Amino acid sequence: MQPERLPLAKVFKVPFLSLDGTSVEMASLLFLFLLVIGISVIKRRRQFVRRLVQVASFLVFYFIVYSCLGVFGMIRSGLYGMTLLGSAYSESFYWLALPVVVLAVTLLHGPVFCGWICPTGFMQDITGWIRKRFWNSSKPLSRGRLIGLTIFVALFLGVVMWMGSLRQLLIEDSSMHWAAMLILLCYFVLAGMLDDQASRRLRMFSLVAILVTAVSHVAVTSPLHFAFTSRDDKASAVTTLVILISALFVLRPWCRYLCPWGALTGLLHRYSRLRIAKVHGQCNACGTCNSSCDVGAIDHGEVKVNQCQFCYSCVDHCPNGGVQVVDAWAEKASKAAVPAKKAEEST
Repeated sequence: MQPERLPLAKVFKVPFLSLDGTSVEMASLLFLFLLVIGISVIKRRRQFVRRLVQVASFLVFYFIVYSCLGVFGMIRSGLYGMTLLGSAYSESFYWLALPVVVLAVTLLHGPVFCGWICPTGFMQDITGWIRKRFWNSSKPLSRGRLIGLTIFVALFLGVVMWMGSLRQLLIEDSSMHWAAMLILLCYFVLAGMLDDQASRRLRMFSLVAILVTAVSHVAVTSPLHFAFTSRDDKASAVTTLVILISALFVLRPWCRYLCPWGALTGLLHRYSRLRIAKVHGQCNACGTCNSSCDVGAIDHGEVKVNQCQFCYSCVDHCPNGGVQVVDAWAEKASKAAVPAKKAEEST
């Protein structure tokens, strides 16, 4: 006797019944990526449209996408989802979907998640806009501002220790450690005690730390974690506030120095299909691209691939077309085809 076949719709419907909202999350996220990919080819007022996409993305993550659980959560969720493969497929899909989609799009289209969609990046851009409007970032930090930053750092560390001693805010909460490290890094870089580029290697430290804690089953919370859970997470909220304040002094400081997801997408971007590169012969070293990049990923027209967030700001602001998006896979294929063609001609 032949078994009864289920309607085709059941194949897609049944796996999501145990995880209400999963399909809505994925549909929203995929729509955002398709929107970014479609808009990125349009040159007219692209940066203004990017801001609109960032606002929409923030609302989507705040009201719809609950599976990311903050900056650290996407990495931990992905690892947890991998452990469920073979036993709970629908739940595994729930936790793996977001990180897998982000990594796949990064490999095909560059790290547009960082430049267009990430809610943490958008929040830094808000306070970064205030910095650009009221403070010339090309000038070194004045003595008065350095003194003010010193006082703020000292007060912040003092308040954290005081609240920890009163048990109102657990000082051992991991997100506070990242907050303290971030504000100290910004202070030391602005004071000239640390090099900006060298300090960016700490992103890999964050990535390793998250992987180790996830495997060791040590609970860690990240900035914006409080926005994705009903738990009263004061430490996460304070850490988010510190990131926003830090962005008044250094543009996108979290992305520059401590974001583990940025380190991961930066590594993958080395092998991605699309990347932003200097066009030799059209670049006149005017420095416009350097000043337009909020994460400082450009040096005299040369784009640091592992730091680029694919926001297209340098491409849109370059007056001579000296910085453009290139298809690295196509270029590699064409270069590999030249020796093969010469070998055929010689035979």
